[in-house]
Amino acid sequence: MGLNLTIKWAVIIDILKIMEKTKNPSTRAYFTTKRWCSHFLVMTVVMLVSLQAQAGNGHIVSAQDPSVILTEGFEGVFSPDPYCKTGVCDVSTGWGVWFIPRRETDPTGINFQPQYSQTRDDARKKSGSAAQRIATEYSTHTGGIFKIINNVKIGAKIKFSAWGQSWSTNDESPISARPSPDIKLKIGIDPMGGSNGQASPLNGQVIWSEEHDAKDAFTQFSVETEAKSQTVIVYMYSTMKEPVRHNEVFWDDAQLEYTAPPPTPTEAPTAQVTATVQGTALPGETPVATTSAITTTIAPTSGPITQVSGGVTYTVASGDTLYDIAVKFNKSVEAIKRVNSLSSDMLSIDQVLIIEPATQPVAAPSTPTPMPVITATAIPSTGSLCAVAYFDNNGNGGREPNEPLVPNVIINVTSKGASVANYTTDGKNEPYCIRNLSIGSYTVAAVISSAYVSTTPLNDTVSVPGGAVAQFSVGLRRVSDGNQVISATGTVTAGGSSGTPPNLLSIVATIVGALVILGAIGFGVLFFMQNWKM
Repeated sequence: MGLNLTIKWAVIIDILKIMEKTKNPSTRAYFTTKRWCSHFLVMTVVMLVSLQAQAGNGHIVSAQDPSVILTEGFEGVFSPDPYCKTGVCDVSTGWGVWFIPRRETDPTGINFQPQYSQTRDDARKKSGSAAQRIATEYSTHTGGIFKIINNVKIGAKIKFSAWGQSWSTNDESPISARPSPDIKLKIGIDPMGGSNGQASPLNGQVIWSEEHDAKDAFTQFSVETEAKSQTVIVYMYSTMKEPVRHNEVFWDDAQLEYTAPPPTPTEAPTAQVTATVQGTALPGETPVATTSAITTTIAPTSGPITQVSGGVTYTVASGDTLYDIAVKFNKSVEAIKRVNSLSSDMLSIDQVLIIEPATQPVAAPSTPTPMPVITATAIPSTGSLCAVAYFDNNGNGGREPNEPLVPNVIINVTSKGASVANYTTDGKNEPYCIRNLSIGSYTVAAVISSAYVSTTPLNDTVSVPGGAVAQFSVGLRRVSDGNQVISATGTVTAGGSSGTPPNLLSIVATIVGALVILGAIGFGVLFFMQNWKM
């Protein structure tokens, strides 16, 4: 970049020199007197371009705005991330990729590595010339991108914002036609800098924004928190449920900024505690009790500390974390979790935590009160699972009373990788039900021919409850029908076509047509025989 600016500057100087040597006195005088002003203006432009290049994203970042930590428009240089194993994995300089790897036990089409690239499609960028694209085809992903930011002011309030859009469709429609269900986009900040300095979006430390599907239109996401470390990590996140033809996500115009400075440090308050110390007496003397004042420093806190009957409690305030509270009271995180019976590190505002449990007096044993005998009703240990494939005439993902069954759809049911059932629909005797299944989770998958597209998930994890029936339904449409609503209510044939019984008018028309053709043939033969005799 510096070399290019040097070349441009040299060209401008040469042009000015030529103008100064021109034979036209007015022109020569003008460029001689204005030369240094021109140099100054050109240098100003060069400095602005340099700032833009340093941002690396097509946005000019003002050096006068100290509140902006990061801006990213995804318009600069993209390079491969070696974390990916296959395909295209290009991200903007300084960013990395993350995704949940696929396991052998995952259903068909679930949890695949997405493809990362830069897009310049006008419909898929918020502003500028490009955006980040994250996509899978005929599969789903849970993943996104991240960036590690250093030298952040500890205790400052920070805000991360970005614009996101999703495109999900089972055909080539430019909009999300029959999209994957449960599309979720969000962004997040890890204010503690990850796990041992490494990106870890699912470590429980990340503060996430609200979720939106953002189908076919950019939606702005934002999240605010307090920096707990000099290093913070920002994340983009996307997930969906159904492996349709296109599952694509686009991110643009991201920014991290300060919204409030760190709190001003205050002198720690001191407290005076009076303690009575029993002295040691010499032989023949009476021990003398002495009283002395001990001054101690109480650690500053964001919430009130309460002394209760020999114990200490703390009320959680905004921005507190379990780690911060443990440090304030010189306790371990596990000790606070244990005494408060916490199963996770999540806290809520105004939650009262026990720091030092009160010493309880030992009560005299009492005669136990007999407990009433309760007779429990046994819960059945088995349940049922029923599956059906139907022709989704209106494409709404739900079966209507007049929508017929679809034959030749293979239904596979597995549990923990082992096959439980395999059934092919006949279009007449469904739903297909499996009785006396053990309570638990089962994976149900439908295998369809290329003549169909699905309007519902082709596979799902279904929980079978005791004494009840779990349902799995798959809606299908013919590829040839496109997005049109089908009003016919005839049954679906094995070849995938839906027919309506012929009416009387069509039968009469067919017969009349056949008679006309036969009459024309007979007339032709008669005319030929007459000419032959002549």
